[in-house]
Amino acid sequence: MSTHQSVSTRAAVASLILGRIIYAVNWYSLAAVFSFTASELNENVSGLGLATSAFFIGIGVFQVPGGILAAKIGPRLTAIFGTTVSSLAALLTGFVGNLLEITILRFFVGLGMAFVFAPGVILMARFLHKGTEGLGVGLYNSAFSLGGVVGLSGWAVLATTVGWRISLITGGLLGLGTSVLMWFLVPIDNQRLDFTIELRHLRLILLDKWLVILSIAMLGLQAGSTVYSSFMAYYLNRVLYLSAGEAGTIASLVSLFALASSPFAGKLFDRYGNVKQLLLASGALMTIGVGIAFFGSVYSAILAGILIGLAAGTGFTFGFSAARAANRLDQEYETLSVSWVNSISLFGDFVPPLLYSYFAIQYGYSLAWLYMAVLSFLLIIPLLLKKVPKKK
Repeated sequence: MSTHQSVSTRAAVASLILGRIIYAVNWYSLAAVFSFTASELNENVSGLGLATSAFFIGIGVFQVPGGILAAKIGPRLTAIFGTTVSSLAALLTGFVGNLLEITILRFFVGLGMAFVFAPGVILMARFLHKGTEGLGVGLYNSAFSLGGVVGLSGWAVLATTVGWRISLITGGLLGLGTSVLMWFLVPIDNQRLDFTIELRHLRLILLDKWLVILSIAMLGLQAGSTVYSSFMAYYLNRVLYLSAGEAGTIASLVSLFALASSPFAGKLFDRYGNVKQLLLASGALMTIGVGIAFFGSVYSAILAGILIGLAAGTGFTFGFSAARAANRLDQEYETLSVSWVNSISLFGDFVPPLLYSYFAIQYGYSLAWLYMAVLSFLLIIPLLLKKVPKKK
């Protein structure tokens, strides 16, 4: 690789990582500021659950369309399009007047993000050396985790300082800025002019039993991570009476420890063949972490955040690396394989926020955490039923 190519590649990777960080900020920012939003709009935890579910419906339903679009026009343009849509919706959330408007805009934030993740994974894997693709996925997940730390802790402080509306508008503007950077710094895709998506190939991917079981396991990980990241800041502020800044800092522990564990998980995936064992270990850790929140203290919340973060950082890296490696078709279908796994796990994730908010209102927060731990455990079990195909 020439010096010019090396510099160009580093600039492309840097723009993707920065875009992923701001992507995560806009993912978590509403959860960080919702205690302020709820006070102004006279809402409670059920409002947060509804908005969060709308987000996951948007991001889940449009994963496969995003993968198909990436196969046709390339991952670069698809990622730029998705970043622009999600950032505009995040920006407009700062101007809402009621919960319905928040819910609709969070759906569009999710819709836009559905076109970003899988293309970003493929681009990161392509820009790194052969044999280190798992590390590329780990770095991309680390960037998301760093954005989660900034979004949950930094945006809570920002909302305290300048107001929740300005904080959400800021996230949207930063996201639009990353779209511009990717346009100029990420190289144009080398798309095959003769490539066409064939129905039989789509069927092979969408009916792949390993990808479906992998998706269910990812949903188990996603469910635990989502309820902690979405509700812990609100819970600590409203139930345990911590300040918004303190609550956001504790809630960001998930992202902080996922940040630390994701690159390690990527290297482990590149060297270790048994992805089933790796995912089962991550799933067990997730179940324990969510269950510990049952004890209802600041210390249990901290420990839960650490364990959930480690489980999310390793589990998501293992899962998405395995989804990419499972592709047996042309490289244009790599994005679709990752999108399909992400689609099932994220679309299914609209249920846990609704369940958690319902259980919290009906039975109290402690039992709500315990029920979510049981749900995460049950969704990991199908991994035991399927033999893992060899890595590509």
